[in-house]
Amino acid sequence: MVNQNLFNGTVVPTMVKPPRPGALLSCFVAQVEVDNGTWYQVNPLDQALPIFVVQLIVITTVSKLAIAVNKYFKSVRQPLIVAEILAGLALGNSGLGMWKTKNRYVGALFNIDRVLLLETFGNLGLIYYLFLLGLEIDVTIDTLHRIGKKAYAIALSGAVISFVTGLGLYRFCLPYSQLFSKGFLFWGVALSVTGLPALTEVLASLKLLHSDVGRTAMSVALVNGIFSWVSLTVVIVVSTHPILIASGRLAIMTIFILFCVFAIRPAIIWVLRRTNDGDDYSEGTICVILAGVLACGLATDLIGVTSLVGAFVFGLIIPHDVLGYRFVVAVQGFVVDFLMPVWFTLCGFRTHAMSLKVLSWWKVCTTVTVACIIKPATTLVVSYFCDLPLHEGISLALLLNTKGLTALVALTAGDQEMVINEAGYVVMYLSILLMTTIPSPLLHFLYKPKRRFLPSKHRALQKLKPDAELKILACTHEMQTVAGMVNLLEASNATKRSPIHVFALHLIPLTRQTTALLIVHSSSGTSSHSSRSRADAQTEQIIKSFEKLERESTLFSVQPLTAMSSYATMHEDICSIAEDKDVTLIVLPFHRRQTIHNKLEDANPAYKDVNDNVLANAPCSVGIIVDRGLGSFNLEMDSDDNVKDITHQIAMIYIGGCDDREALAYAWRMGGHPKATLTVMRFIPGENPVEVESLMEETNGVISVTMDWEKERQLDDCFINEFRHKNTGNKSVVFLEHKANHGAETVATLKSMGENFDLYIVGRSLGVVSPLTAGLADWSDCPELGSIGDLLVTSEFSSTASVLVVQQYAGIKPSKDGSATPNSSEENIDNYGHMTQRVSRSSFELAVNQKERDDGMLMTRNSYSASKPL
Repeated sequence: MVNQNLFNGTVVPTMVKPPRPGALLSCFVAQVEVDNGTWYQVNPLDQALPIFVVQLIVITTVSKLAIAVNKYFKSVRQPLIVAEILAGLALGNSGLGMWKTKNRYVGALFNIDRVLLLETFGNLGLIYYLFLLGLEIDVTIDTLHRIGKKAYAIALSGAVISFVTGLGLYRFCLPYSQLFSKGFLFWGVALSVTGLPALTEVLASLKLLHSDVGRTAMSVALVNGIFSWVSLTVVIVVSTHPILIASGRLAIMTIFILFCVFAIRPAIIWVLRRTNDGDDYSEGTICVILAGVLACGLATDLIGVTSLVGAFVFGLIIPHDVLGYRFVVAVQGFVVDFLMPVWFTLCGFRTHAMSLKVLSWWKVCTTVTVACIIKPATTLVVSYFCDLPLHEGISLALLLNTKGLTALVALTAGDQEMVINEAGYVVMYLSILLMTTIPSPLLHFLYKPKRRFLPSKHRALQKLKPDAELKILACTHEMQTVAGMVNLLEASNATKRSPIHVFALHLIPLTRQTTALLIVHSSSGTSSHSSRSRADAQTEQIIKSFEKLERESTLFSVQPLTAMSSYATMHEDICSIAEDKDVTLIVLPFHRRQTIHNKLEDANPAYKDVNDNVLANAPCSVGIIVDRGLGSFNLEMDSDDNVKDITHQIAMIYIGGCDDREALAYAWRMGGHPKATLTVMRFIPGENPVEVESLMEETNGVISVTMDWEKERQLDDCFINEFRHKNTGNKSVVFLEHKANHGAETVATLKSMGENFDLYIVGRSLGVVSPLTAGLADWSDCPELGSIGDLLVTSEFSSTASVLVVQQYAGIKPSKDGSATPNSSEENIDNYGHMTQRVSRSSFELAVNQKERDDGMLMTRNSYSASKPL
């Protein structure tokens, strides 16, 4: 039987009683849902569950659509919370909800009697979200101690003045009412907040997360967050209870927090360490954690504080390294993607735009304007007295005005306690939305940091003094690339005169639910507890592999690091660490790895983008290692304490140019290793070299810039002569020269070398056009390896020889606008010899347009942890 009244739901009996002006209390008759069977005429929209399912579908669809639009218009540069807020407004009483009395379809879904289950669902999502937020915040004594006094001054002054301003604006904008007289307290809290998740997202989108401004903003935001949660707790209790009762409840709340820290925290750690294997928690353990969140929320609710505070405190007391990474990501995925859109929709239901009719528009505009400028103005003034540069002060002022979820939580808490009327809620809600929207696009146009590259003679191996320490940044994505990286470091020939300091960097991709961070591990290794996630376990394995160098030889020192960021910004972490640590060489793994069939397959296409970005922006020389089973160079002694026979053959292919000189400098160092022999094969033009003019045509957006070949040839000859002179009589070093007229002859010679070598070292020499490599670039599949390097990794050559491609740091000089351009020879259209330098427009513009380079950052937990920038 067809139901003719599908959308004419039965009216549920209600009792509406206005307990105070501006508030509406609705009492609903309890219903018991009974299924009368399939063949009875039943309106599905009379049933709570079908309505709830349809509501979830609508809310999730609108939320995902808003997020997709936000991502599509990347130039707008808005944090995701803006899309969530707008989606809530679109579905709320200022959007689609306005039609619920005029349209039966809308009314069937969003009438006031249809949102009870939805509200429970949304509040549950908020509780778990705040628990996860607490997990990501480090408020240990050590963290708070590392925050500078100036950061405390900026944070507390901005929070206090904003809080006081919120009190005044509430009295100014809204007509006085005794029933809503305490609503100004929640306005003050909302204005004093700086949203940590939204701020982190803004910093990441602007690539400022690891800059001086970013580190300072995160330190200030951490202090501000502590102030905001403490003030919100006090305000909730004070606004709903007499002063004496409020004092007692705050005392009980303090005791509860101490109980959580000194009793619940050790118990949780003990349970988690003994009930999980990596990331694999038992169902009982998961239930204990999730139930613990609700139990703490219930406890604080019984005390007289909102349950949100209890969930947040429960997250704070659990150390991040105890709770598995996969568990956190799984919970966040459900909470963020499924539950939180419901809560933002409920916020939209609380916004009644028509309620603004009772207010004076000039007062509303004045209130919103003052609310948006008070905290930036305060921050700018305090930054001036803290001797911060003006441009950093302006950037910091805009960043710290970013609101977000915590401000909405404070505002919603006031509405739930019925101390804020509809008009007061709408005015502050719109102010929060505006303050969250403004910083990112405005900073994109205003903040243009200058390069902080300083001239350094240590940025190239060729310029490194023989008695200087060699600093190498060894980057790894996964355990499979570690063995070849470690063996390459062993081959680098650490000596008493020139020891090697290795910064072992484990690169972990950033998911949507995690936050960018940089962890500096202690030299003693990782912690010993068994509740380590698989990601942490892999990091520990990588660290142990590198630290083996230090244990086996006092000539190596190792500093393990872990960086978690998105692939798009991963090169910034690498370059920042290299700049901060004064690294001479960055070593990266090739994006393809050897299979059991001796073929190369893609490990992860994103690795290639990371390598390309590092090559374009590195502050020092860069090497890419293609590992095909490079053996260990560790010294093994026989029974007579003599070094065993040399087993490793190294070949250096020399064509010419700065990259080849850098590659030779590295190979020269390896040639001194007791377990290696070095063969340097230099190619020179033959009697009938191919004409280079025919190779200079511009194709595919590539411009030709002629190098002063005479100068380059002199530098090559000088360096080669020095190499030959200092290795005269060295039986471990062989120097050969071979003439070639074109690329085919070069290829034939390289093929004849076959599988006689374990490691080939070549210069990248991207854009170097020579008769020696004529035609090779046209067949290049991996331009990051250069024409020779790309040739050596093809299946036509040895399948067991590893390849190291080296690019020399050329230097960076600032331009007039504060950006930077590569230091190169003067452009000249004349051809001085057989070699021409070609520069790709794309890579040249990438180097020019990079906007920042920071000094590295010490972070112990995540980006909410505080460094000490001030």
